[in-house]
Amino acid sequence: MNEHDDLIKELENIVEQDYEKFYAIVYRITESHQDTEDVLQNSFLKAYKNLKNFRKQSKLSTWFYRIAINESYRYMQSWNKLPVIAIVEDLNINETTFFGNLEYDENFADVLIVEEMREKCIRGFLKCVPQKMRVVFLLKTCIDLKNKEIAEILEIKENNVKVLLHRARKQLKEMFEYRCNLIDSSKPCKCYLWIKYMKDHDYPIPEGHNQYKNNELLTIHFKNMSKLKKMHYLFQVENTMDKDTFIAKIKTLSEIL
Repeated sequence: MNEHDDLIKELENIVEQDYEKFYAIVYRITESHQDTEDVLQNSFLKAYKNLKNFRKQSKLSTWFYRIAINESYRYMQSWNKLPVIAIVEDLNINETTFFGNLEYDENFADVLIVEEMREKCIRGFLKCVPQKMRVVFLLKTCIDLKNKEIAEILEIKENNVKVLLHRARKQLKEMFEYRCNLIDSSKPCKCYLWIKYMKDHDYPIPEGHNQYKNNELLTIHFKNMSKLKKMHYLFQVENTMDKDTFIAKIKTLSEIL
């Protein structure tokens, strides 16, 4: 095997070894399982076609993370306001009044819908964080990279990573603490009340995120977590695309190309 073939094999091994991590970071940026599959495949193709340009100034895994994140940027969107903020401003009332006027009896049939609402909401929180802060937070939270590794991927200084991570955590923590009943039981914003409002106003009910955490969220362990750890836990991702199927696909692409 020549050097190029060695790099191809190494690239395949990196994707296979860290598949769950790549999936998690791309999903949290694109917010779509289908887009995640497309981004990962496109990232592999770009890396494959540009291996001749790899200068070995960083690890191949670092280089591939950079490609995957840059490819994900095209799918990234930002919000200026959370949906609940926009609604209560339009109604000219405060959030406590808004949620206090909604009466709703929870029932088992709505459990999965409530979990979808929770996923939609935490995605909304994340969208309100500036792009670079968001990516630093995800690289640390979803896949537990070291600050030095994040700095190498984003090509910034390690001190900048620390600053961006601190600001992202602070901004997200403030948003959660201000309104999220799951993080702080004294707050008014409850997932099932959102479902009540959406049903009453014929808004589409969220579906398709498939990041269910309900059973674990009801455990004593979660209740005893710090607010920061609760917040981190909510952003964890479980992949829905079979790893072996994907690895087989990119290996086939390698042979074709």
